[in-house]
Amino acid sequence: MIPFTQYLRGLAGDGDLVTLDAPDDVPVDVVAAEALRASGPALRYERADGVDLASGTFSGPDQMRRRDSHPWSRLALGLGLDPDAPFVALLDTITALGPADGVEPTYAGQAASRTVDGVQELQLPQGTDDVWPSLTLGVVSVSTADGSHWAPIYGSVISDDTLGVSTPAAVSSLLDDGGTLSIALGVPPAAITTAYLIAVTGRIEHPVQDCGVADNVPLVPTNGGLVPSATELVIETTVEDRHPDFQSDRQEAWEHVVASTPLALSIERVIATDDPVLPFAPVGRPLADDVQLTGLSAAASLYHRVNDYWGISPVEWVLLPAETELGICFVATDVLYAGFEWQLANILFTFSSLFDTVVIVDEDVSPRDLGRVLGDIWVKAHPSRDWIFSESAAPAAKRPRYRQDGETGSRLYVNAAWDPRWEDSYIAPRVAFEQSFPASVRDTARQAWNSRHDAESDDERDES
Repeated sequence: MIPFTQYLRGLAGDGDLVTLDAPDDVPVDVVAAEALRASGPALRYERADGVDLASGTFSGPDQMRRRDSHPWSRLALGLGLDPDAPFVALLDTITALGPADGVEPTYAGQAASRTVDGVQELQLPQGTDDVWPSLTLGVVSVSTADGSHWAPIYGSVISDDTLGVSTPAAVSSLLDDGGTLSIALGVPPAAITTAYLIAVTGRIEHPVQDCGVADNVPLVPTNGGLVPSATELVIETTVEDRHPDFQSDRQEAWEHVVASTPLALSIERVIATDDPVLPFAPVGRPLADDVQLTGLSAAASLYHRVNDYWGISPVEWVLLPAETELGICFVATDVLYAGFEWQLANILFTFSSLFDTVVIVDEDVSPRDLGRVLGDIWVKAHPSRDWIFSESAAPAAKRPRYRQDGETGSRLYVNAAWDPRWEDSYIAPRVAFEQSFPASVRDTARQAWNSRHDAESDDERDES
């Protein structure tokens, strides 16, 4: 388990984090968004007043630019891997954080022990279009009889007494009126990744004590539920209003996967470490941290679901690039049989509503080379033969930015794998329904049908 502050030191040691004085005349979300656009390093903002902030810590450079690191290299480091670890190793590590059998949770003392008089003294960042200071990349913890449940949360600081937040609707369903929940900010990378994984896979009802993350992230109880012991800031709250009249116009990326709900929360207690540093993301901007976390969590889930589908593992990797803001899914696979590409694309569409385009490439193509992936579309996929559109009334994907009306439209899969020019012996023959059963079964069915038909004919003659 790597605490958030230790993770930042690791990024700095790798030359992938730069420390700045917090800008006085430019909102920090503008600086953060520009750093992401330019494929710059992660940033830490040191401030004389309020907590230190960090941006871009879970994101990375645009893959369309030649860089030594990759968009997931920082998160790989935070999850205990080498930054150059294979992409699939990261997907396996993310999957292992979710629901698992035989987990033995560990517990430790709470790092955040200093009581903060009011949340406004933290001076959380306020964006150019924000009315109030905002909190992002948070983990909410709710306690039930089954255990503690985690999910992503973000929102605004309305006053020292009130937060306005958005969190998955499944969290609200776990709460009674006046129910208690805790918000953890500055958690270990494994914890924030788990919250996103549980959300995008629709398993918020699964207690964190029964998730793999509890094996290596020590936990500590709070008034709301269990949170990582190495949390920089904990805000304990109660539900004040389930239908507040304020709501953010922006959405974190996980909201395109699961339904969210606004809540007004009454702040009961705020505790922090001595020198807290908190992550934040310029929500709604390309390549932002929430987009990367959602894409990697969704890719990890899809990778394991499709490989388990056949009982073998033909798929080499699945990638939802942050560069496309998750509207497209790339998959590299071995083609098992004629028509396999069509079946795989449809399975992916069934398992996720984030994207409306699937691009299938050869198994030897690397996920680290997005340019090669796009080049294969040009070289190997003929528009009149290998671009396959669905009916126009296909279920609408939730993420693509070019559809803002919520209407349905065609989905597309592109077969950018080499056509192996199958020999006849390898192509499964077309089998009619009448030939789908052994001869003995067909004879029995025919006799039963004839006997029934003959009996009905005799009854009709008797009636006449």
